[in-house]
Amino acid sequence: MSYIRSLIFNIIFWFTAPLWVVLVLVPASFLKSPKPMRRCLVIWFNAVFLLLDKISGIKIEERGLENLPKDKGFILCCKHMSNLEALITYRRMPNLTALAKAELFKIFGFKQVLTKMEVIPIDRGKGEARNKTPEIARLLVDQKIPLLLFVEGTRIPVGKRKRLKSGVYYMQKNVDIPVICVSTNTGVHWLKGSPFNKPGIIVMEYHPAIEKGLSKKEFMARIKQDVVIHSEELMGIEGTDD
Repeated sequence: MSYIRSLIFNIIFWFTAPLWVVLVLVPASFLKSPKPMRRCLVIWFNAVFLLLDKISGIKIEERGLENLPKDKGFILCCKHMSNLEALITYRRMPNLTALAKAELFKIFGFKQVLTKMEVIPIDRGKGEARNKTPEIARLLVDQKIPLLLFVEGTRIPVGKRKRLKSGVYYMQKNVDIPVICVSTNTGVHWLKGSPFNKPGIIVMEYHPAIEKGLSKKEFMARIKQDVVIHSEELMGIEGTDD
């Protein structure tokens, strides 16, 4: 029965998502203010979560919301296993921004939407992310916005690990900006590349900000513990290096 429900959800999701982008988000992105488009995104995400609940039997539980700074820029370090991490965090923080490949900004429609969302373009092939880390951190502080950062760099299957990207360490090293780790079990319920959704409760757990003054080794060990290992504990698995 869960397979049938997954099929129904995926048909609805993948049919309506492009229509929503083309008919709603792209036109809204040409408005002067970003607020209408951001509201349209939240409306769409709320609809997705309602569909997940009613069709797939998946509910969302967010823990540690008290650890999210208010009226202040900060960095969210999260594990990336599915489409849901971005949807959940954006619904919680509609002024959220992220890093994206510069190539996406060359596509009409995507460019307007990403620009209005204040997504930051990065040319990964030139190592631009590392060079721009101080500039990005200052932008977050000045504009008082959060940045969602996937510290393993890409979506990976449940139970696998990739080497953590150290850019977040340099991003906060000389700028007073909180770094919040996020543990999650999204991959168990909506895994990358899988057409099936597993019923249950998706947990997003926001940890207290990492204390300042840690060495790079200490800082990255903390990221690994809270983002990678604790996510695996939420999923009831033991991960292995890819």
